[in-house]
Amino acid sequence: MKTIAIIIHARKDSTRCPNKHLRDLGDGNTLIDIALSNVSKLKNVDEKYLAAYDEELKEHIIDGVDILHRSYESVKPGNAPHNIMYDHLNKVKSDYIINYNPCQPFVKVEELQRVIDWFKESDCKSAITVEKKRNFFWDGNRTPSNFLPNDRLSTTSGPWLYSATHSLVFYEKQYMLDRWQLFPNIENEPYPIEIEWSDNELIDVDEELDFKLAKLIYNE
Repeated sequence: MKTIAIIIHARKDSTRCPNKHLRDLGDGNTLIDIALSNVSKLKNVDEKYLAAYDEELKEHIIDGVDILHRSYESVKPGNAPHNIMYDHLNKVKSDYIINYNPCQPFVKVEELQRVIDWFKESDCKSAITVEKKRNFFWDGNRTPSNFLPNDRLSTTSGPWLYSATHSLVFYEKQYMLDRWQLFPNIENEPYPIEIEWSDNELIDVDEELDFKLAKLIYNE
């Protein structure tokens, strides 16, 4: 049976939405508070962590979730290489890691649990949550990327694609520590786990406008 650790990775220095994890959503609750509460309620996982460097984030820790201390180099502005961003994984005992996205405040715990249970029973070594979308796409050169020029551009007959939601990302700890990458990015690695969540559940706070929308919905 797989042993699994679920980890909330968080930092203060978000360039597109500064300090988003610690900003009040309306009743004193924050993105990091919601994420910690959700993770604390999950079952069928062996370890639960908040991976953080900033003391302001660590101060929000709750019972049932432990702290993984990160280096400043892993959280400073910009994108650190994986060998720095994930060096704290050496302290994790479990064989598999789940990266939990703390920027989706409306995801239901039961939906998260369903995906985790599926992965634990599966033979997959890596996986990522995706949503099924039907649309037509062009690449950076304005060339059709998933349809032929003579195809009919219909919203009811177009090709289906899978778009990553980044809600949960599953990978082998040792694969990461050996190669410093999440997974091979080949067929079924990561395996796309199709989810059918509401639009609100898939709101991902990356930019200022996202935070304003999340705050508006939170206070409805």
